[in-house]
Amino acid sequence: MNDRLIQSQKRLHDSLFELYIDGGLELFQAGTHGLKRDLIIELETSALTPEKGEIIHYYAVNRWDEDDEFDEWAKPSVALSAEAETIIGVTNAQLAHCRSMDAVLNDFASFITV
Repeated sequence: MNDRLIQSQKRLHDSLFELYIDGGLELFQAGTHGLKRDLIIELETSALTPEKGEIIHYYAVNRWDEDDEFDEWAKPSVALSAEAETIIGVTNAQLAHCRSMDAVLNDFASFITV
């Protein structure tokens, strides 16, 4: 290989390495809500169809930072049917101590818009 090509490749390598280091440091300094926040969101409803139920489980996690997570159940305004309890795997007794759907939804909306 000629000397000019070798030097060119070395400069390219060094430039890419500097870009990587600078970008990595910037992400580290930005913390858990860094530059790359892709949320995976899962919602669970209280009935078998959306028209008849309401959201009772709000879950979101940043795919780049598992500590950046929201996971909370909400107390439904109408009790779950026996069939819904079986399918969801959560009982009305377990949900009785949860916060209201409005309170959880408000916090969830704040979490996902950070």
